[in-house]
Amino acid sequence: MKKKAIYDEILSDFSTEILGEYGLNPIITNAMRFYFRNPYESTIIVDKDMRVQFMDKMSEEFFGLKRGGAKDVDIRELVPQSGLPSAIETGMPTVGRILEIRGVKRIGAVYPIKEKGKIIGGIGKIIFHSLEEVERINAEIQKLKREVRYLKQREGSEHSSLYSFNNILSKSILMKETIATAKKISLFNADVLILGESGTGKELFAHSIHSFALPDKPFVKINCPAIPFDLAESVLFGYEKGTFTGAVSSGKSGSFERADNGTVFLDEISSLPLSIQAKLLRVLQEKEIERLGSAKTKKINFRFVAATNTNLKRLVEEGRFREDLYYRVTKVTLSIPPLRERREDVPLYLYHYLEKINQSYKTQIKQVSKKVMDILVNYNWPGNVRELINVLEQTIIKASNDKEIRTEHLPPDILVYAQKTHYASVPEGTHDIKQEITEAERNLIVSALRQTKGNKRKAAVLLSMPRSTLYEKIRRHDIHLDW
Repeated sequence: MKKKAIYDEILSDFSTEILGEYGLNPIITNAMRFYFRNPYESTIIVDKDMRVQFMDKMSEEFFGLKRGGAKDVDIRELVPQSGLPSAIETGMPTVGRILEIRGVKRIGAVYPIKEKGKIIGGIGKIIFHSLEEVERINAEIQKLKREVRYLKQREGSEHSSLYSFNNILSKSILMKETIATAKKISLFNADVLILGESGTGKELFAHSIHSFALPDKPFVKINCPAIPFDLAESVLFGYEKGTFTGAVSSGKSGSFERADNGTVFLDEISSLPLSIQAKLLRVLQEKEIERLGSAKTKKINFRFVAATNTNLKRLVEEGRFREDLYYRVTKVTLSIPPLRERREDVPLYLYHYLEKINQSYKTQIKQVSKKVMDILVNYNWPGNVRELINVLEQTIIKASNDKEIRTEHLPPDILVYAQKTHYASVPEGTHDIKQEITEAERNLIVSALRQTKGNKRKAAVLLSMPRSTLYEKIRRHDIHLDW
C-alpha cells in the first residue's frame, strides 16, 4: 500500500471516530495541535529492533539532535534505562516507571505496538518533564492515606483491649515488680501516666491495666501523634451537626464520650496541641465533655490512662506542655524499665519472636549460637523490644538458608557495638570471639564490595555506614580485590 493511501486510511479512522462525532471546530483543532506539539510530554516510536522511527521535536532538542536526527538510532543509546525493550519482548505495557535521562528524573510509560497479533514496535512517552508536581500529588495522597488509616484503626480497635498481663513476657525481677505495681494501680480508680522509652511496651501495660479491672467495658485508644491537627478537638470531644463542612449530619460522639464507664488511653500525650490540653484538663477535672459546636455539657465516667516517652517536666519548662495538666496526669505514674536494665529477658524475647518471624517468613531457623546470644544480651538496645524485633528480622533474612543464627548474620552496627564495648573488657581466653567478629565484619565488607562490583559508595549504602567509615575499615582490614 502506498504511503498516501496509508495516511488517508489513518486520517479516515481518526475523522470517523472523533471529527465525525464532534465536528471540526477551533477547540478540536487546537487540541489536536497541542497533542502533537505538547511541551509537557514527549513521544518516541521504535521498531521491533529498538531503532527510533519517530521522535518529537522537544525530545530531539533535549538530546541535542537535529530535526530527524534520531531516525534509526538504537533507543538504548539515548535512554539506557528505557523500558521499551521489555515492552516489545513481553508485549506488556509499563506505566508510571521512574527513569533517569541525562541526569534528569522523569516518569515514563511504554506500550507495545501490535499488528495482527504480532509486536512490530513500541511507543515510549515521558509523562512529566519534572517530578515536582508528582511529588506534590504523592504528598497529598499519602496525607489522605494516613487519615483513612487512622480512622480505620480507630473504628476497628478503639472499643476493646487486646492484651492482658498474661501477654507480658518476662523473667526479670524488675519487670515482675512493675507488673505487680500495675495490678495494684488497676484496682484503684485513679488516672495513670505510663512512662518509658520507645519500644518498652507502654501500650501493652495500658491494655493490661484496663483488662485487669474493666474487662467488659469500652477501651478507647487515641494515638495522639496520628490525629490530624485540625481534627484533634472533634476526634476527642465530638461535634454537633452542621459544625463544619463534611461533618456527619447527625453529629458524632468523641473518644471520651465513647469511653463512658470504661478507659480512655492517650498514647504519647505530649503530642497534643496546647489548645487541646486546656480542654482536656477541664474534662479530667469535671468529668464532663462539651462537643464542638455545642453549648451543652454531658457528664461521663471514665478512667484516664496516658503514656509518654518524653520528659514532660522539661516540656513544661519549655512552654510546650501545660503545668496544671502536668500535675493532674502525674498523680500516679508507672515506669516501664528499658530492655538494657533487664537483660535476662533478651533470650526469652529472641526465641519468642524467632518463632513468630519463622512463621511469617516461612523460614526454619531454630537456634541462636552462644556467641550471638552473648552479643545480643550485652547490646544496649536503645530501641528496646521494638529494635530487638527489627534486628531479628534483618538477621533471619541473612540466615534464611541456615538452621542457626551466627555472628556473620548480625547487622554490622551490632557487631561494631560489640567490638567497641562488650568485647573490650571480656576475660582472657575469649579473644577468639573478638577475632571472629573482626573476620565477620571483613567478610561482610568483602561481600558488599563484590555485590556492587567495587563501587564503594553503593557498598557503604548496602552496609548502612558512612563512606568515610567504609574507607577506614577497608584500610584497617587490608582489603584488596581485583575487579
